This record gives sequence, C-alpha cells and structure tokens, in this order.
Amino acid sequence: MRPTETNAKKDGPRMWRGGLTAGAAGLVVCLTALVAERPAAAQEFTFHLEAAAGFFVDEPQMSRFTAGFYGAVRPGLALGPFVALQLSYATMLTTAGEGYTEDGSAHFLTAGFRLRPLAGLMDEADQLGGLFADFNLGYVRTQDLDRFGFDVGLGYGFQVASWFSLGPVLRYVQIVQPNDISGEDSNDAQIITLGIDFAFGPAHETEEEEEEEEAEAVCPTCPVCPTCPDCDCAALTCSDRDRDGVCDVDDRCPTRIGPPATLGCPIEPCSGAPLLVLVQFDFDSADLPPPLENDPQTMDPVLDEVAAAIAQEPSCRVCIVGYASEEGPVEHNEELSRERASAVRGYLEARGLAGTRMPTTGFGARCQLVPESSRLLNRRVEFFRLQEGESCPTDCSN
Repeated sequence: MRPTETNAKKDGPRMWRGGLTAGAAGLVVCLTALVAERPAAAQEFTFHLEAAAGFFVDEPQMSRFTAGFYGAVRPGLALGPFVALQLSYATMLTTAGEGYTEDGSAHFLTAGFRLRPLAGLMDEADQLGGLFADFNLGYVRTQDLDRFGFDVGLGYGFQVASWFSLGPVLRYVQIVQPNDISGEDSNDAQIITLGIDFAFGPAHETEEEEEEEEAEAVCPTCPVCPTCPDCDCAALTCSDRDRDGVCDVDDRCPTRIGPPATLGCPIEPCSGAPLLVLVQFDFDSADLPPPLENDPQTMDPVLDEVAAAIAQEPSCRVCIVGYASEEGPVEHNEELSRERASAVRGYLEARGLAGTRMPTTGFGARCQLVPESSRLLNRRVEFFRLQEGESCPTDCSN
C-alpha cells in the first residue's frame, strides 16, 4: 500500500509481482542455510501462525484505508529454551477508505529472532508457552513499490499440549518510506495489530516420562512379576545378580534366591529379617486367593512354605502384619488390614500351626511399599520374628 499518491483516486487495486517471487526463493535459501549450519542433534523446529486485525496509526494511511487483516507464518529454529531464529512471510490486506477506490496490500519477507525471557521458570515440556517477544526486519512489497520494513511483537502463549500453544499477540509494524520517491509522501506507514499466535513444535517429554521409559528399557517385562498375571519371570532382561527372576531394582535380597512373591527374599520367617509376602488380596477384600486348580488343598504355595518353615522351629513365634492400599477411609483400611492378617493366620492354622505362635495386627495404609505406584503391591502381609516376651510392632520402623 502506498503512503499516499498525488493521483490517489485510481480505479482497481495494483498487483504486486516479481518481488514476492524472488523473496520467497530467498526465504527457502535462507532456511536451508540455517539448517545446514546447525548440527542435527541441535535442530528443533518451531512454526508459528498469526492471525490479527491491523490498524493504521498514522496519516495519511488512516484516512486512505480501513482496518484490515494481518496474517503471518513464521518457521523457526530454536537455539535453546530462550532464543529462536525465525523467517517470516506476512501480509496486510485493507479496503479503501471513504472517498478512495484503491484497496491496499502489503507483503513482508523478513528474518528475525524470538525471545522467551521466562523459559527458565517453566517446565521443559512447556517449550512453546509463556511470555515471548520477537523482532523481524526485511523486505516489504506494497503494490508495485519495494520497501524496507520491520516489526516488533509481544505476546503470551498458553500451553495446550506439549507440541502446541496459543495466545494473544500485540505487534507494531513500520514500513519505511524513502524520501526521494517523486510524488510519494515521505511519512512511514505505521500499523498496530492485535491477534492470536498459534505455535507448533516438537513434543517434549517430562523428566518423569523419561525416567519411566528408562526403567521400561531396563526391565521391559514388568517391574515385579506377581503384579502381572501373564509375566514370565524367566524372560526378564534386567540386572538380576542372584538369577531368581526378580530385577535387582525390586529385589529386597539381591544376592539371595527367593520367589517373586517375597520380592526375591528366601522364605525364612523365623530369621531376624522381616519376610514380606505378596498375598494377592482383591480390592477391599480379606479373602485369600482361590485354591489352585492342580492342588485343591493349596491356596498359596508361598504360604505353605512359610508354614513349613515355622513348623520346623518349635520355638519360633512370628507376628503377622496386614496392610491395605491407600484407597478408602483410614479406619476402614486399619480394620481391613487386621482382617487380612487374621485370614493368613487362619490359613497357617489349617496347616497345623498353633494360633498362639502367630499374633496379628494391621497397619492399614501406613508403611506403603511403593507409594502411589502399585496399589496391588500394598495389599500384603509381613512376618516378623518375635523374641521371648516381644509383641507385634506398632510402627513402620521395625
């Protein structure tokens, strides 16, 4: 759009021609050069779309043109969380003001940079959101004239997804008018735009997600076999020093052989160390698992081994402590954990052990084995060897 013309009232808009084509070719060349100079591992592309209403704030443009549409596409290359280089193509389209017949158009091919000053305060996954400012300068084509121009934007992006954000943007645009063009007003064209910036970028994983992926890569089958009905413990590919089928990261006795149901510890309820047994209680239930199909007398082979170990040492007394996962009221979980301990004692009594050798208690949802990780693992029992005169523990320190 021309700042003004001595013969301004001409019919029909002028068409801009070869300047834009040459500028587009230059845009491709510049972007290719940017990518070629950066190592592949450092390339992180971003893409911004901007749609806005544009308003002239100077004369004679305010009189000659109405408010119009401003749109821009800005591919970029992030150099880190704070700075990105970007190339831009933008256009401003307006209609003629009262008393004029020539509509206005301007096309911008510019290069610049975008800053995110608060990026250090944001999560790594929010690489598109937050406060931003950008500056661009370059070539402007207005009708059939070639000019220089620049713009400055300020906005804020709201992160909608790890790869997408949107938010308001305010921009000042100035088209520089040379003073030596005959018949043209020397005032620069000045524009204010108000619109929305749509930002796209690569999806970033959070630290928690990265840690989970690393854990899965080390032990891809499952972290603890009893929590997976179809888990093949022999197929675990994680570190397993004692080769008992329980990953070292989950094995409470990594140098001694034990079944997965005791987290890799040998079944020695009468030793000094507490013995944890993952009895598979259902949610909100104290019922023991059903009998095995091939052995109607056995509900839990590990409990059978526990009973046999206690029976071999007549002086052995153990406290059976029940636990519950964190769902439900505290009082309910306390009662449920006591019922689970009593159910296990009843099973051992059916194997010939005296109930007086096995007092019980319940800790409810206290002393979670893996807090907020596996509720199934927290529905368990533990056996504590009791010395003469000792009673069941009362807190998690034992």
